[in-house]
Amino acid sequence: MSDERTGGLGFQLYADTADIAGAAERLGRPLRVIGHLHRPEEFLVAEDPADGSVWVLSADLSAEWPLNASRSALDACLTAFGRYVEDGPEASSPTVYSADEMRERLERFARGEVVSRAPQKPPVPHRTRLRRVHSDLKAADRSALARTSWWSGVLEDAKHDLL
Repeated sequence: MSDERTGGLGFQLYADTADIAGAAERLGRPLRVIGHLHRPEEFLVAEDPADGSVWVLSADLSAEWPLNASRSALDACLTAFGRYVEDGPEASSPTVYSADEMRERLERFARGEVVSRAPQKPPVPHRTRLRRVHSDLKAADRSALARTSWWSGVLEDAKHDLL
């Protein structure tokens, strides 16, 4: 495949679609594959050359979901969700130390060598981020807020703070 541009939320949008054998036909209309979601074997991202609309297709072409009215609207929606995630709380994973590492850390603490971390920027409250992503999607492409849009599932996850 050609160069890929990560779009976030599992999207891989191809920077150059010229050399991709990426044509799909769904419901009698030709679509141009411009990327995939998660893996190419799962979902394809395709553009309808007739009207510029962007769709998510199951890889076997048995199902489709409207994504955006245009490629620029898709980019704006991905940017909006990127901002939603970035402004949220920092994800933390558990840290596992061996007994020796922990003993060393405790000795450093006892000697006063442990330095506190720099204060982190507080996360934007969830309700604020949710209102903003809705507003950004509405400005980018009102159809992204439709119940039939692929974005409806992502918005549901955002509503429950699962992203």
